[in-house]
Amino acid sequence: MMEKEQRKRHPEKGMHGYFSWEKKKRIAIVILMYGIVLLIYFTGIFRYHTRKNMFTLIAILGILPAAKWTVSMIMALLQKPFSREAYEATETIAGNLVRGYELCVTAEEGRLALDAVVVCGSFVAAYTSANRGLFEFMQKHIEKILSSNGLYGMNVHIFLNLDQYRDRIRALAQDPDKYRANLKHAADAVHEGETRDEAVMRVIRNISV
Repeated sequence: MMEKEQRKRHPEKGMHGYFSWEKKKRIAIVILMYGIVLLIYFTGIFRYHTRKNMFTLIAILGILPAAKWTVSMIMALLQKPFSREAYEATETIAGNLVRGYELCVTAEEGRLALDAVVVCGSFVAAYTSANRGLFEFMQKHIEKILSSNGLYGMNVHIFLNLDQYRDRIRALAQDPDKYRANLKHAADAVHEGETRDEAVMRVIRNISV
């Protein structure tokens, strides 16, 4: 699995460095899209010597997707930096446990950035460096979403204290089989070979931006 990650050209959702990459990517896309719009617009003026031409109409229509990507770019730029310390602690302690990073979980009521997330059996331990947020609500929200995806009995805890988070994932890593006991999971055809822990992380990634 690590060899596959090393071959990736850029971080994907749930990997450390994802939002740094997304910021650069979305800025580049916005610049490109507005550049194309302006090129089409001025090409029409240069060719017909008036703004009343088909090129202007195409340029106006091109503003819509460009505006959509602008909103996406702003959302990424507003994302605060994630904790490098939480990443290093997780990589040092978690061992072979399923883990993810830089996951901004969303709900109709709001969103919460999770710096690091570790899954082991029926437990999800997450750390956030956010100073405020719907912490208890998001715990229940994630549990509810997991349950609706057939992953019942999950216990999600979002830690605001990094030392407490470290202690929790250390306990999970010491005896992971203890927390996976009596849990059944049958991967569907789409996710064949996926473990229960991996399924939990996939669902959390899916509800994150």
